[in-house]
Amino acid sequence: LWARAALRGVSVEVSFEPSRAFVGEDVTLRVRIANDKRLPLPIVRLLVRYPFGLLPDADPDPTALRGHRRRLSIAGRSEVELRLPVVVTTRGEYWLEGVDVVVSDPFDLVPVRLEATTDRPLLVMPEPRIGIPLRIARRLPFGSPAPSAQLFEDREHFAGVRDYEPGDPMHHVHWRLSAHAGKLQTKRYEPTRSAEVLFALDVANGEPFWHAVDPDTAEESIGWTSYLARQAIHAGWRTGLVANTHLRRGRGPLRVRTSDSAGNEAVLFAALARMPNQPTSDLGPVLREVGRRLVRRTTVIVVSPRPGPALSHEMEVLRRRGCDVIHLSPLEESRKAAS
Repeated sequence: LWARAALRGVSVEVSFEPSRAFVGEDVTLRVRIANDKRLPLPIVRLLVRYPFGLLPDADPDPTALRGHRRRLSIAGRSEVELRLPVVVTTRGEYWLEGVDVVVSDPFDLVPVRLEATTDRPLLVMPEPRIGIPLRIARRLPFGSPAPSAQLFEDREHFAGVRDYEPGDPMHHVHWRLSAHAGKLQTKRYEPTRSAEVLFALDVANGEPFWHAVDPDTAEESIGWTSYLARQAIHAGWRTGLVANTHLRRGRGPLRVRTSDSAGNEAVLFAALARMPNQPTSDLGPVLREVGRRLVRRTTVIVVSPRPGPALSHEMEVLRRRGCDVIHLSPLEESRKAAS
């Protein structure tokens, strides 16, 4: 009888708060156990197991459980909410290994087990170990009045065509309508006050990439990009990302479209949390392909420890096309800090 009635009306909700954090921030695991029936639950045992990379406290015992154990009782038609600490140590995407809830009778003779899971993982982004110097922060456009004082073109909303004028980029020419009209026609787009910024992340330490693999430097570059992307999003910029690595083998370089939507923000930070620190190509060819579709006045922030000749050439090409290119080198700043 107890085995049939114990779990009736019992629900368990598990979630990370917040579900996206940086290394060193406070994170809690929220566990809510509700008992909607009149029959109380005299013995409830809770077991939470954390994956590698998450700890129950800052200085755990090496032989202790990597998680939490709790024992409680829940009255009829009531609920209990637990907030368990989570210490994040490294960047990554973390799913709980399992949350086991065991409900037993007053004499603990007939335990009944219930397993709960989380719907969303915990995304942990790295913080830069070396702070971004003030002289570099001043070069960044985030927080400046430019996004609210100027109007930019929103390439997602087509607004018609006009006659071609000298200086218009050739990739804005509408070739089919130009053939019908007998003269060049330039595409027009709806105006927007949100500027675009593209982060070009180089996880290699020079060119060619297979001779310049440095995981520590790559992690520092990822940390800088995460920090700056958060600033850009909070300032209202349409933010995108491109990197010379991949999330899945055979899918090509990592790319996140520039957008200001909330969904794009989640995709961007998920990519920064999950991306490997091993390069799969040089960043120069990747930036060349992406740069063909960039609009004028796009800000391109190249986070590269040591840009090679090909990457430096592509940065100069983007400048000639009207893009504002800013190069940041975490490796150079770390050497200055060490000296």
